[in-house]
Amino acid sequence: MADRLSLTNALADANIDRLKSERIATEIFDAIHDNVATKADLQQLEHRMLLRLAELEHRLTVRFASVMVVLTGMILAAIRYLPHS
Repeated sequence: MADRLSLTNALADANIDRLKSERIATEIFDAIHDNVATKADLQQLEHRMLLRLAELEHRLTVRFASVMVVLTGMILAAIRYLPHS
């Protein structure tokens, strides 16, 4: 039931008085109107999520590179202090 008229007709087909059917359909649509996400809402959310994902990817890349630099330094220091034969 995509719209108010379809819902009204379905209620009327279920032997509910036409005026009552219209009132019920109106109340249902008014109740859910503010709680339904629009396509624009979903696109904004997608955009924000993509930005956050890009930020997270950048932070993880920086952390990984930092760990690699530290580990490389530790390995080189360990090699330097190995006994030479």
